[in-house]
Amino acid sequence: MLIIILLNLLLSVDTRYAATKVQDTVPFKQFKIHTTETKVSKAGHQIQLVQHLILEIRQEKPDQIDIQIYDEAKNHFRIPSTPPFDYHDIKDPQQFDNYDYSIKVEDNPFKIRVQRDNATIFTITDLIFSETYIEFTHIPQNKQMWGLGERNQVGFRFRQGIYTLYARDQPNIIEDGKRPGKHVYSSHPVLLSMEESEKFNIMFYKTSSPMDVNYEQDQMKFITIGGIIHIKLFLGDKSPRTVIKKYHQYLGGWMLPPFWGFGFHQCRWGYKNGSVLIDVVQQYQKNKIPIDIIWTDLDYMNDRQIFSVDKHRFPKKDFQYLKGLGVRYIPLLDVAVGVKYGVEDEGFKKGTEYDVFLYSPNTGYRFQGYVWPGDSYFPDFFHPNISEYWNEMHQHLYKQVEFDGLWVDMNEPANFCEGECNWSNKLYDHTKRDDKLNKEIIFPYIPGEIPLANKTLPPHLLHHGQYLHKDVHNLYGIMDSYYTYQAQKALGKIQPFQITRSTFPGTGKYAQHWTGDNGASWDFLYLSLGQIFQFQIFGIPMVGADVCGFMEDTNDKLCSRWIQLALFYPFFRNHNNDLSKPQEFYKLGFHVIQSAQKNIHLRYSLLKWFYSIFIREQNHGSIINPLFFIFPQDYLTYRDFVMDTQLIIGEELMGAPILNEGMTRIAYFPDSNWYDLITGLELKGQQDHNLYCSYNGIVPIFIRSGYLVIQNTKETIKNLKSLDNHYRIIAALKNQEAIGVFADLDDFEDEEKALQATIINFKILIDENDVTITITQSHSELIIDEILIYGLECSYKQCISGYYKYNSIFKGPFSLGQDKTELKLK
Repeated sequence: MLIIILLNLLLSVDTRYAATKVQDTVPFKQFKIHTTETKVSKAGHQIQLVQHLILEIRQEKPDQIDIQIYDEAKNHFRIPSTPPFDYHDIKDPQQFDNYDYSIKVEDNPFKIRVQRDNATIFTITDLIFSETYIEFTHIPQNKQMWGLGERNQVGFRFRQGIYTLYARDQPNIIEDGKRPGKHVYSSHPVLLSMEESEKFNIMFYKTSSPMDVNYEQDQMKFITIGGIIHIKLFLGDKSPRTVIKKYHQYLGGWMLPPFWGFGFHQCRWGYKNGSVLIDVVQQYQKNKIPIDIIWTDLDYMNDRQIFSVDKHRFPKKDFQYLKGLGVRYIPLLDVAVGVKYGVEDEGFKKGTEYDVFLYSPNTGYRFQGYVWPGDSYFPDFFHPNISEYWNEMHQHLYKQVEFDGLWVDMNEPANFCEGECNWSNKLYDHTKRDDKLNKEIIFPYIPGEIPLANKTLPPHLLHHGQYLHKDVHNLYGIMDSYYTYQAQKALGKIQPFQITRSTFPGTGKYAQHWTGDNGASWDFLYLSLGQIFQFQIFGIPMVGADVCGFMEDTNDKLCSRWIQLALFYPFFRNHNNDLSKPQEFYKLGFHVIQSAQKNIHLRYSLLKWFYSIFIREQNHGSIINPLFFIFPQDYLTYRDFVMDTQLIIGEELMGAPILNEGMTRIAYFPDSNWYDLITGLELKGQQDHNLYCSYNGIVPIFIRSGYLVIQNTKETIKNLKSLDNHYRIIAALKNQEAIGVFADLDDFEDEEKALQATIINFKILIDENDVTITITQSHSELIIDEILIYGLECSYKQCISGYYKYNSIFKGPFSLGQDKTELKLK
């Protein structure tokens, strides 16, 4: 009897939906999916099923598939196709002779299988579809998966557990895969998977709905609370970087940040006036620690009102003085507009004139939350007037302080009330508009098991276009970033620079990212590298964590190690809150000062080469790579301690930072010869090595054989403007040659030229008598002060008898570039 009951239960799931073929051709397939059942019990609720669905499959390319399942009778929310969501979907794909996959639709029970290399790589089964609950199951081939974020999780690999994708302001929290949800600021329903064939694919669940991903017993259940099922599947080869590039191309790529954004940034909540900013910069310069950008948190505002500046504490003359010190300035810019000053506040006044603030589903008046300025209104980024309002307000702020970039925060959006504040009482409002009230939605399931309105806006609030907030909540941050980017363009910024907290697929076209309010702990130091790797997949390669930790007090050992790791962060900022002790590097003692001096100086000396890697990738692909991205066939790179704690910039430089207490670590060196970038010490590949690094030392960094890097030779670096066109070439030979790249730019801070920059390809070739350096045509001149060659073989005349390898130094200056494309050295 028990067996019969279990079989019936299984069949009740498997036979809920069946499929009927409508069109089964290449490249377009359509099926009707139907069920005779009306309800199903799930999560303790009776869910009303949509009985008639449509399945559409578009074979967009030989390596790209689009799968959609939607209600036949009723339109449910879909992500718009207008910017910033102008992804490269192919509505009417052409037919190709060959496809890298096959698709099977099983009719009863309904199931979709995508197969290649005689294996199933993606499934949709156990379908449940209702207006407020959608679920399907995917059965992965193995446990080699990455993505589905944003997550503050110790370890880069996607592990079993239940995870929520719903943008939320949750500071200082670490994901453990358990309830309640530990979801943070962004939603990226993007999964990178390795197949049994060792090829890679990316699945993008194109939805902005709140989502749970329940991964247990080798199955992944995707649960959303609205919209449709829309799957994009991208198929790559045996290099994960190939399919990552394809995904980025679909999104429209990522923007090239301005060169100055790669400099060192200093911030703290608690810089109370302009004199403090000046002193901080001067102390860094006095301690010979390069600095390029100073930031302010809420402190610069007039009573925390956005688009305002307290002119008494932060007069214009102080910002002019900062520019004279050679630094740029970035202020905080939240989204919530305070109401307490009414029309006396420009942000409030113009917002009500343009009628861009969201309206309450409870009262019909403007929705009122509570954020840093107190009672606050929230802009509706779907409103047709938002562009004009946002541009005008940025111009208003720019007239008060000529900022160089913006720090876009609290844009999940964050709200200190659970939904609307005190809406049952009389609201403070300057309008008498009486909109139709919206009905509250009862959800049978809440992703994360935290109320959807907790610390944000209510799910039934309506945006312009009749979009429910629960459908566009995860889009709020990217909409903010998009209009902030456009506002900076309107100010004449060629490469607008903004760091945003909340992101969604496509954000990388408009903004960069920092990982939010972390803690000053070894766990947050450790997991931050995995966060950097996540966003290489997500298409926002310029990313960083708050160095030394935002919350709680840091210490000298932790901060020294964090500085060493941050040498590799694309975005490098020291920032902490006003309740923690100050952590400017010069305030934390000898070890921290020396760590900062050495590692930031080394970073700056390599920044032009580092920026060249961004230019080389042409707005698609990963920059900071876990080792298996570069050596995917080397199974030893998939060990957790390797995957989580080592990195490669581009393909050339490997970092092996120490991410816990102590001064030694074991690092794995893949199949190549490797050389300490500073000393030239050779380390053999395909084995582990013990490494030592003091707290005040330079982070372990190694160059891969067959490659070269270009390093600035400036000994005293105050800021990026200190860098000139004098360089050192460091080459590690493989088969007596090495290759490398450098941007063809005289002035890396010329933003217009940077966007048009091409790459100079370098090659060093050794024969018995000569060292020959060749480059492709260049408009800029490079003065080569020194050439270091690691890994010379004994056939070269300068090789010392008895040694297999020899490191050679050639002293310049030598000139390359413009009309000179070859240099021979004896």
